[in-house]
Amino acid sequence: MRFPSLLTLETEQQAVVDLPFHGCHVVTGAPGAGKSAMAVYRAWALATAGREVTLLARSNLLRQYLAQAAPDLTETLTVTTFHRWVRAFWRARFQTTPPQTDEGGWSYDWFEMQRDCVLNQVRSTAHLVIDEGQDLPAGFYDLCRILDIGVTVFADEEQRIGDDQSTLSEMCRALSVRSDPLVLRENHRNSREISMLASEFHKNDYGEDHLPAPSGRMPCVLRIPSLGHLLTGIHQYFIAQPERSIGIICRSTLLLRDIQSRLTRHGLAKYTQAYVHDDEYRKDMDFSGKSIRIVSTASMKGLEFDSVFVPDLDTYTEDPTSVGARLRFFVLCTRAREDLHLMYRGPKEPAILSSIPESLLARQAG
Repeated sequence: MRFPSLLTLETEQQAVVDLPFHGCHVVTGAPGAGKSAMAVYRAWALATAGREVTLLARSNLLRQYLAQAAPDLTETLTVTTFHRWVRAFWRARFQTTPPQTDEGGWSYDWFEMQRDCVLNQVRSTAHLVIDEGQDLPAGFYDLCRILDIGVTVFADEEQRIGDDQSTLSEMCRALSVRSDPLVLRENHRNSREISMLASEFHKNDYGEDHLPAPSGRMPCVLRIPSLGHLLTGIHQYFIAQPERSIGIICRSTLLLRDIQSRLTRHGLAKYTQAYVHDDEYRKDMDFSGKSIRIVSTASMKGLEFDSVFVPDLDTYTEDPTSVGARLRFFVLCTRAREDLHLMYRGPKEPAILSSIPESLLARQAG
């Protein structure tokens, strides 16, 4: 993450830092608007004011990313995941695990939890700052209101690409936020070229006036003869530009592991990291230096890289007109700051790109 300093914040970003320290607030904005950076600043400001503040993320990888984004700010904060916070909170108050609705322990019975807190008159002085807040269920926000917890939530409801998530209106209703969400409009991440391509998959409400200035190369799609051919190219790319952060985003963890293994054989073991949430050898990622980071689409939200490679475009076989498919691709494209490389194997370009004009996407021969 290219973390801005306090002195370089835009007016709309400074407004987030200046939000009242009491009550609940909802902040929104498109990918690249700086929501994650402002979540860190908001948590830091609350902690500096003496509040008991926790910075929450849904995924463990995003938690690591936020904790490492600005160590001088986050070292005074508790940075944790949604599930860890819920379980720790419940065990501290009730000496048991929270009531659940599934055997895996990932879905909670929010109605029962709310009832128990009301009956036992449970309250909290905590303030939560939540990044990617659209990933959390509305029942959690209802519980926060019952507990009288202060919440500042950063969310983009257009990135709701899973189940059991919340819209901005649901968050505002649950938290009794009567004002409209504060909007971050400027894109501080993506080049204009990448932003224009992403807008083909989803039109946001911010308008062309808020597109970044031209600053990068046109995204490209490339048909490759083999995965080995692609990884040889990534190896050469990394050697030529070692200062760049590179993200490889895969749909399957099987491919993720295969790519890491092959890059290791290319001599890049010390420069390559991979993340798989349930793999003890791949559950931690260091964001402090430049390297090749391999993640899945399930873990990509909130992350950003100078250059992004998508090695398996041919696996995007779902209906290219469906809302879910287009939002997933929108999020995928906006992970790249300056370079976006889309690769596929097979005789035909994937249908998800069929409607993209030549002016927005360079089609290259492998």
